[in-house]
Amino acid sequence: MIYPEFIPPVESCDGIANEEIADHIAGRSTPLLIKGGVSLWPMVAAANSGNLSDYLAQYDQAQPVMLFRAPAEAQGRIFYNDTLTGFNFQRASGNLLETLRELESTEGSTACCYVGSTPVDHHLPGLRTKNDIPLGQNQPLVSIWFGNRTRVAAHFDLPENLACVVAGRRRFTLFPPEQVANLYPGPLDFNPAGQTISMVDFFAPDYDRFPRYRDALGAAQVAEMEPGDVLYVPSMWWHQVEGLDDLNVLVNYWWRSTPVWTGLPQDALMHALLSIGSLPESQRRAWSGLFEHFVVRREDAVSHIPDHIRGLLGDLNRESSARLKKFLIDKLQRTP
Repeated sequence: MIYPEFIPPVESCDGIANEEIADHIAGRSTPLLIKGGVSLWPMVAAANSGNLSDYLAQYDQAQPVMLFRAPAEAQGRIFYNDTLTGFNFQRASGNLLETLRELESTEGSTACCYVGSTPVDHHLPGLRTKNDIPLGQNQPLVSIWFGNRTRVAAHFDLPENLACVVAGRRRFTLFPPEQVANLYPGPLDFNPAGQTISMVDFFAPDYDRFPRYRDALGAAQVAEMEPGDVLYVPSMWWHQVEGLDDLNVLVNYWWRSTPVWTGLPQDALMHALLSIGSLPESQRRAWSGLFEHFVVRREDAVSHIPDHIRGLLGDLNRESSARLKKFLIDKLQRTP
């Protein structure tokens, strides 16, 4: 393997109580590894003693989960097929407990088995009464992920993220948002799990095809995680995730820093591709300047404008956001 020997570790701390985690990550814009942050969770103790599936059985609702299965030649990589016409895995429906017990009893399997984001409150209601991180006013989506020795290509998420290792060891390789071009993202609307991923094989990078990936590695950080560890991944940070053992279980928390009625930035990106993407380069660069001024540097853009005439440049609330959405919908519907 070419890394992580030369990649510096993520900033870490220990001795942080479960109920103190929210305060330690408040306002952060860089990753933080909290060693042993959830080591007192009963489900972590059950995993350490080899009884995780028995522990979860008391909460299981026997709801189906989506499985990703790939043959041994995939080497655990969840990716496209060789022709980029599909994927190198098969999707199937399965049972959470049965799949977990399969992984507990199948040591050394080289075939890939992976269960992605599965809502805890729906599949394992009550689990969080004794296994949770209090996040104050935030209302997170809490999910469970598990599999064997799998690796998920670098991608980013809009929400802030707390990743809590329950069983097995995990490795996160993280890149700041400004490395996007150096990670060579693939398609926005054709990808393994709904989010664009890096097209670089991190285990065997093709530097002739992806020369700028060297620059991405120069900005990378790595987090080596054990059961009970918690990793804070800020919004928009790219991260590759590897399961390093025959059984790896993770619980994560996603939450947004803005109300849901503000909409999704991804939608704005799609609309920009529709309305700006085909313009001549000089015009695209001009629009880039407008986005930089009115959106990215919003505070500077309005500092000289009195509050009462800022309009859309002011602070939107639920009502003004609804009016803006209606205006946009009307505009889109009138477009020939």
